[in-house]
Amino acid sequence: MVLALSPIPLINDRFFIYLGSLFMIYAIYATSYNILFGYAGLVSFGHAIFFASGAYSTALYTLRIYRDPLAGLLVGVLVTIPLALAIGAVTLRHTRIYFSILTLALGMVLYALLIKLRGVTGGSDGLVGIPKKGLLIDISSPSSYYFFIYLFFVLSIFAGYIVMRSRLGLLIRALGANEDRLPFSGHSVFAIRLYTFTISGVLAGLAGSLYAILMGVVTPDIAYWTFSADPLIMTLLGGSGYYLGPSIGALIFLILTTIFARYSDVWMLFFGLAVIGIVLGFRGGIIGFAAWLWEKTSRRETRGV
Repeated sequence: MVLALSPIPLINDRFFIYLGSLFMIYAIYATSYNILFGYAGLVSFGHAIFFASGAYSTALYTLRIYRDPLAGLLVGVLVTIPLALAIGAVTLRHTRIYFSILTLALGMVLYALLIKLRGVTGGSDGLVGIPKKGLLIDISSPSSYYFFIYLFFVLSIFAGYIVMRSRLGLLIRALGANEDRLPFSGHSVFAIRLYTFTISGVLAGLAGSLYAILMGVVTPDIAYWTFSADPLIMTLLGGSGYYLGPSIGALIFLILTTIFARYSDVWMLFFGLAVIGIVLGFRGGIIGFAAWLWEKTSRRETRGV
């Protein structure tokens, strides 16, 4: 996947460069959600909180304090760390259904604040003019901002993979498998939940910061609860049981929304039908179906031998 994305700027088409950039942002966002959902077994309906906080922090910093996209990106990521810890401390002490409802409620609180605090956030109009050029870095050309996003995409995907292969990742998997047995290993369920929630939130904040730099504008729509459902859909499309499942799901999500939105006024109807068909037809996501098909084919070849 890393090799396939690297030559896209050579096409020299702004639209494809934009789609490639947006895909990488969606892939980071979906991967962050899958760490929480696919591995820890926690369903959040307010994951857009961190995406929006990263985006708005980057926008506010670059527009009002220091006009540089790299500095704004770092600020956007750093802001999500205490935010994730604070929200996790409030929501993770409750059972899973109450956790989901609390994240939904907090997400809608943030959305309302972004609408009402017009003097700070720009209200429903959002913040416009987020720079791609600063004192530290200049990514104003399509190829330069693509490789800027590409760098953080590669780093975040590999960092997440290393975490999930580590001892902490094993504990996160154990949490999702059976959280009732986890305390018998001498570990705190709440602590592992909080670690997972924070890692997931930081990655989502990174995706939001990259989104703000790519678009040059942020609006409250990215904090609405439906935007929290997008990574869930991506994860289900690709396969929540596989690390690269959300990235594959993000690719399918982007292709479907782009095609249907371009050729139909009621594109959400056709998109919904397509998602239903894929989820019901490919249990375990696209990667899960491919793995099942490969295993079935291998068994037939073994029996033939």
